[in-house]
Amino acid sequence: MIIGERLKQCRQQQQLSQETVATKLKVSRQTISNWENSRSYPDIERCIHLADLYELSLDELLREDQKMVKNLINATNLVKTGRLFTLGLLLNLVLVVGLVFTVQYWWALTLVVLLLLNVSWLFVLTIWVI
Repeated sequence: MIIGERLKQCRQQQQLSQETVATKLKVSRQTISNWENSRSYPDIERCIHLADLYELSLDELLREDQKMVKNLINATNLVKTGRLFTLGLLLNLVLVVGLVFTVQYWWALTLVVLLLLNVSWLFVLTIWVI
């Protein structure tokens, strides 16, 4: 059974309307409808709230829908990659500021090498995400 069917079945067993569930999860009724019709998927936070609301474990809710599990894994990987990218950009900023204020040749050369390595790493990270 895919998650949409599971969500609809659980909601009906609890005798809840889509509007009631939407209010409890702070989303629109259309969002609940999209989830139940497998047009989109809830994020992990909403999955936890749905599992609590329907008195299921996350495993019971998600296990049978491999597409949903893949979607959650991809979303998690994207967040991790975004954090790495932000860290890399911050490191670039620190290296550039250090380079501007460095007067000694060897320190400047070291900062340029580090800056080039970091830019290369960010390039590879960007290509990997795409």
